[in-house]
Amino acid sequence: MIRLDIDLTNASVHGDAAFEATLRSLSDGLVARGDANVDAELACNRCLEVNTETLEVPFEQVYRYEPQDADDEMRIENGAWIDLEPAVHDEVTLSLPIVPVCKPDCLGLCPTCGANLNTDPCDGHEDDSDSPFAALKDLFES
Repeated sequence: MIRLDIDLTNASVHGDAAFEATLRSLSDGLVARGDANVDAELACNRCLEVNTETLEVPFEQVYRYEPQDADDEMRIENGAWIDLEPAVHDEVTLSLPIVPVCKPDCLGLCPTCGANLNTDPCDGHEDDSDSPFAALKDLFES
């Protein structure tokens, strides 16, 4: 288990990530490959409802005694220890959706009153011709 605290605009993970990994030996290091399972809180970009979704995230990381590529390879520490936390953290962060949607046909919010149209459909709104902004309405209708 690895404790993750990730906060993005519409997605977050706060809790333990369960994971399994297989280690494969290389001549000068090893490759760790596995899957992590996390519960992510996703705020729908259309209706703003927050849902929890379980994500299964694959990860792979190369560890070497003398890394050749500092960006893609991690060092095997003294005593032959490896730390899987950075690899799991990075892959979980990259797997979170940038624009989460609760369902493909989400109706979103009413632009006038802000009601969630999935659960509380609007019957329309009264005429806003008395509004001081009524004259601006025609600017966008062309």
